[in-house]
Amino acid sequence: MDMGAEKDKPCLFSWRLIFLLSHLILPHPSSQLDIQSCNEPLGMESGDIPDEAISASSSYVPNVGPKNGRLRIEKAGGGWCPKQQVEQGIREYIQVDLEDVHVITGVQTQGRYDRGRGQEYAEEYTVEYWRPGMTDWKQYQRWDGKQILRGNSDTASVESHRLMPPVFATKVRVLPYSVHRRTVCLRLELLGCLYEGGVLAYTAPEGSEPSQGLWDSSYDGQRSRGELHSGLGRLVDGEIGADNYRLDIGYGKGNGWMGWRNDSTEEDYIEMIFKFDQIRNFSAVHLFTNNFFSKGVQVFTKAKVMFSIGGKYYNGRTISYSYMPDRVLENARNVTIHLHHQLARFIKLRLFFADRWLMLSEVSFDSVPVAANVTEEEFLDSDINELIIHSNGNNNMDSFETIAARKDGNAYVEVIIGVLTAIMLLLLVVFVIILIVSRRHKLQGSPTLLRNPFGVTINMKDLLMTFSSSNNNGGNSNHPTTPIAQEPQADSVTFEQFRSPLVNSYFTPNYATLRMSTAVADPEEPPEVPPLPSSPSLHQSPITVSSSPLHYRSLQSTPVISPKSKMINLGNYFPRVATDPPNRKRYHTAPREKQRIPPPVVCWNIAPSMGHSYTCREIDPPTVSRYSLTSVENLGSCHCGEISLYETEELEDVISGSGRLVVVRTPNPAQCKSDAATGSIESLREVRFLASLSDPNICRVLGVCTAEYPPWTIIEYGEMGDLAQYLQFLANRNGTVRSSQDSPISVETLLYMSTQIASGMKYLESKHVVHKDLAARNCLVGRGYIVKITDIAMCKPQYRKDYAEIGGRPPAPIRWLPWECILLDRYTCYSSVWSFAVTMWEILNFANEKPFQSLTNERVIQNAEHMYYGGELEILLEKPLICPPEIYDLMSQCWKRDETARPTFKQIQLFLKHNNNDFIPSD
Repeated sequence: MDMGAEKDKPCLFSWRLIFLLSHLILPHPSSQLDIQSCNEPLGMESGDIPDEAISASSSYVPNVGPKNGRLRIEKAGGGWCPKQQVEQGIREYIQVDLEDVHVITGVQTQGRYDRGRGQEYAEEYTVEYWRPGMTDWKQYQRWDGKQILRGNSDTASVESHRLMPPVFATKVRVLPYSVHRRTVCLRLELLGCLYEGGVLAYTAPEGSEPSQGLWDSSYDGQRSRGELHSGLGRLVDGEIGADNYRLDIGYGKGNGWMGWRNDSTEEDYIEMIFKFDQIRNFSAVHLFTNNFFSKGVQVFTKAKVMFSIGGKYYNGRTISYSYMPDRVLENARNVTIHLHHQLARFIKLRLFFADRWLMLSEVSFDSVPVAANVTEEEFLDSDINELIIHSNGNNNMDSFETIAARKDGNAYVEVIIGVLTAIMLLLLVVFVIILIVSRRHKLQGSPTLLRNPFGVTINMKDLLMTFSSSNNNGGNSNHPTTPIAQEPQADSVTFEQFRSPLVNSYFTPNYATLRMSTAVADPEEPPEVPPLPSSPSLHQSPITVSSSPLHYRSLQSTPVISPKSKMINLGNYFPRVATDPPNRKRYHTAPREKQRIPPPVVCWNIAPSMGHSYTCREIDPPTVSRYSLTSVENLGSCHCGEISLYETEELEDVISGSGRLVVVRTPNPAQCKSDAATGSIESLREVRFLASLSDPNICRVLGVCTAEYPPWTIIEYGEMGDLAQYLQFLANRNGTVRSSQDSPISVETLLYMSTQIASGMKYLESKHVVHKDLAARNCLVGRGYIVKITDIAMCKPQYRKDYAEIGGRPPAPIRWLPWECILLDRYTCYSSVWSFAVTMWEILNFANEKPFQSLTNERVIQNAEHMYYGGELEILLEKPLICPPEIYDLMSQCWKRDETARPTFKQIQLFLKHNNNDFIPSD
């Protein structure tokens, strides 16, 4: 016996023990693709994919560029829109660069919603992809051969499409498709996961039975002379077949298996070559094989694994694996061959037939990348170095470089039992925590209350609001800070300055006033701002804002008068509203949602705003006797009904402030018959809704006359008629208006009337009510230049040309409406702001010119489309001759594309009132 060998045995045993423990304890990287969990968003919506990685063939405008094509993201124009309309033969695409190879298992698409303004979407699309090693882009094809995928049917909903089979790609293109020419926009998300297997392509013989699905139908490489090369397909897609390949129909008969017959090749084996992205250290290869031996299918009898760095010569050790035939169990199985940490970039597999058929479903490798400079093989090594491994565990090795560990099933059972026990304990702890939290929520009651052990209830909402209000008022109210300004150089405030946070605090109510409108359960009208008192000091010190930059110590306190800056403390004339009035109702729980009622279906133009809850309290108007009304003139009719002018007799005794003339509005008889047939009360609800509106600058509903059918609605009327006719009359009497000196009435008087319109619209805005036809023709004038807003001009024949039909909708005053009303039929209070600016433009032009008079209706719609696609108006309304610059700046603010960038009527009314110095004309 060799004594040296005996001495080396303890050392060899220790080395083997360390190697065994390292393989049992340390995790081995596995590249087995789990296709079921590979369905996560890749980063279009979350932003993980940067803007630089998203490109497109073209874009209509930058606002709808490719970086805006992110799913569920409302950014800029709200999606990606190609420059050309899509039809057959037109290639437009959006491209996503993922940098690394990913498995793409799904595509999600969405149209251009753009907060309700978008109308474009792709009904169908195709997908192209590319990865390193491919010479050109590959068009995706489904398992059934279809290349055109279903897209969206509207702009808001998300359409998900699972890719079957999945694709391996670094770059992905989505191409909108349409048979007929149409405008499309698109937002998308890619689903999948990072591919860590490292296989770039494999080469293998084609399957023997395409008719049974036993071929690589998803292979995206080249097919030539019965061989597949330069692509990926079924063998690495993560999908495994069932035991009986004939019953595995899935979404294609035999899908999941790739089969070869022993007579399809001259040798008694099949050969496959796998190419990887870089040199890797391989520890094992897993082959999922079929063993349905009753049908002539068995696991291979032997496998040879060869390794190469450059792919031309396969030198070095070859691993030979023998498998013991199994003719007892017919289940498919995963055969693992240990590769003993061989370095390679190319692996050649030779699988030898054991029966008539050999079938594979999946091939995966356990490997890690190696950052090493390894020389490629330059010649074929004639020396044979083969490691023989048997499936029964007996290995024939030339040296002790590697060792096969004995499998101990009991150890694995103990580990599994321990893991399951830990999971059960964790679930028990989670259940107990959930039970405790839910019990605590029940004890607390309302989420807005904090109860303490002493029985004192604290309203946290009021506490936080009071704390916020005290912070806004500053920490030391006895020492207000004063802005330090240079000498003033301007005599007026522009609207941009008026809205800025540095100036807005002088002229607008504070935060407590805004809080009042949301905290009170029954909202009341804010008190009228009292006029500035007639004080000599005020007249001698006009309100000025310096054009040079102001230096502020604090923005929280209301500034006082500074003798140097000559600024007035307007906080004294715009008083704060008490934050907690004594008559305020308190709610310790949220109001019940079920008590809300839907808004009425309105036929006329004063209607509840879209996107807001309906808060108006409908009231029953008083009944007016038929004998107190005498017909004067029929003013006209439209699709909503008919209007007539009536004179009242002794109606003042019944309804105060009714006036001598009233308008009688009669609904459409056809609509009344329809309501009677269906039992609907929408017409009655509309009258009750209008009767609930009460403001000095709104023509109120005086009552209804039920003696006639359909019932008459009695509405206020102005003695001077509508504002458009009144201004035209003044201008024609005085001749053409060339300057403010030629004006029949002063600019201050015109602004005074505009301020009243803004005041009436401010009231409607507070009620979340819109006016779809705000114009000078819908404003009535009374004595003392009192202006009230109404809704009767639509029926008058002289204004019929001011309305145009769009897409089968009722006629609309498109020259007064913003783009969202014209193109999307969406009306909000911000839409009325746009119309008010056009109305003010009319007033300052004495209604002698219609808006966009030189344009046809079609050109007006095209002009609005520029805003629809994210731009600005191509043609603007010019500044009237007598219009002050700051007033035209206000109009321009009202004509912003983005609704939220437009001012509110509350801001407009305060600005006009201040700019006109509370002017009140004489009779």
